[in-house]
Formats: sequence, structure tokens, C-alpha cells
Amino acid sequence: MAKEKAVVLCSGGLNSAVSATIAATEHTLAFLHVRFEHRAASHEAELFEKQTAYFGAEQQLAVNMPHLAAIGGNARLNTEWQIEKVMNIGEGRPGSYIPGLVGTLLNVGFTWASVIGASKVFLGVSEDLGPPAPRLNGMYPDYSREYIELCRHAFSIATPDKPISIEIPVIDLTRTETVKLGVRLGTPFELTWSCISSGTEPCGVCVGCATRNRGFLDAAIPDPILCEPASTTLPA
Repeated sequence: MAKEKAVVLCSGGLNSAVSATIAATEHTLAFLHVRFEHRAASHEAELFEKQTAYFGAEQQLAVNMPHLAAIGGNARLNTEWQIEKVMNIGEGRPGSYIPGLVGTLLNVGFTWASVIGASKVFLGVSEDLGPPAPRLNGMYPDYSREYIELCRHAFSIATPDKPISIEIPVIDLTRTETVKLGVRLGTPFELTWSCISSGTEPCGVCVGCATRNRGFLDAAIPDPILCEPASTTLPA
């Protein structure tokens, strides 16, 4: 029996790579990368190409979305703004929040899935990456099950004759749990990137780096990209 086709939103990140590994067990893969000129965009684009080859995706598509950079308004796109260190994130929205990003990614994935006959779109988001970061869905409200369920409903209205589901296999997992799952499934963590401050050297203290470091540490597994924390001690 032929496998169903699934679009995998591949950012080059750890969570999306684990989601791709899960998708690969039962689906024919179509890898989609959305480039929006954030700080690590060039490096993530390279990792997308490498992950596409590693997983043997039958189709791949890279889409440039310059409108996000043109709109700006956040520290991931504006290098004159500082990305907060994880221990400095308090109440409210951090400067790294890009409102509407998840919805934008899902809409691109949904459109491509509709064209190529895919029945699912895989997205690697988690509501809570775990310490030392605050809950992710508190900082980034669209990284939430509630928001994604609303997107699912919208998609079901748009294609009532051929439903396209959104799969979020790591939504309830912390970084530690995601790392353990990825190791068990054979995820190529050496082909992933988590730093939102840089595309060259991991800063060690942004939300992406700090939770990645803690995830590998608590899982007692060496990080293959050697993302060491900066000299600042991370909080418990």
C-alpha cells in the first residue's frame, strides 16, 4: 500500500528535525522551508538542503517570504535590537516574538499540500521547551495547541472534500523529552540549529540555545554541534 504524502515544515531546528523523523516512519516526505531573512536564515537554509538529502525527501520547496523582514518589528529580523538572554525574559512578549509567524508557515504548508496531494502538514512546535525558559506558549501565543486547533478548523473549511490535517508530534514535549525521542528514532541532530541570535556560532544564552543545552544535558547525551553555554551560568 502506498504511503500517504506529508509536507514537513523544515526550519533546520531541533524540533522540526524530530518531527521529520516521526513523519518519515509512515509517510512519503515533501520538505518545505520558509526563509524570512532572520539572523540564522542562511545557515538554516543550508541545513534544510542537508536534511532533505538525509531523509530522502521525494519533493522539496524553499519559499522566500521577504514581507516579514519588510514589516520588521522584532529582534530576530532587526539586528539593531537585542535578543534577550533567557534569564532576562520576564512578563510580556520578548523582542524575538514574530506575531503571526506560525500561521504564515502553516498557510504556506497548507497551500503546497493542497497542490501536491499531501494529506498532512507536520509542524515542530512545543508549548513548553522546559527550563531555563518560561513556557513558550506564554511568550509566543501562536506556539499553542489552541492556536493550531483553530488553524486546523480553518483548513477543514477550506478543503472540505479533501481534509489536510496539521500534525504537531512534539507539542507536549520539553527539549529533554524531544532530545531523548530523537536519539531513539535516529534524528540527525548534527544537522540542526537552535540559536536565534546567530547563524555562525551559538550564543549559548538565547531561548533556543539555553533550552537546547539544558535538553541535552538533562538527557545525558552530548550535543553533536557542541552548543556550549556562554560563561553566564544558566538558572535552574
